[in-house]
Amino acid sequence: MTAHHDDSPPAPGPVSVEERLRAWATEDRDRIAVAMLLQEHALLARPAVQRVLVARSDDGVRAEWTHLSLRLTDLELDDAEHAFLEIVLAIALGRQVLLDRVLPLGERRLAVVLRALAAWAGVDTIAVGTRS
Repeated sequence: MTAHHDDSPPAPGPVSVEERLRAWATEDRDRIAVAMLLQEHALLARPAVQRVLVARSDDGVRAEWTHLSLRLTDLELDDAEHAFLEIVLAIALGRQVLLDRVLPLGERRLAVVLRALAAWAGVDTIAVGTRS
């Protein structure tokens, strides 16, 4: 019996929604808003959020920020989740948001927001995290 060894690389697996959104987001605000969702990861992992936010086509996927904005109240979100998505939408759509929306975020989501604001301002030298 002869064994055959195939040296060709394995076929690539399906590309995740997260990777496809990252590839789609080339404009600054889209890129920053998508990065926020990817860093936070829990909300984008929800099928209900994906159904409202992610539009699929033959060319790939894109984020439908306006659709998410219109359906935000339909999603079952706690105050911190709702506040976080409001801030994501404010960046993505160039809207205003009250600063007190950061109050319910918690440390992890607040760090995501602060890194996003620094990136939007073009600053990569500000460290966001725990001080030692």
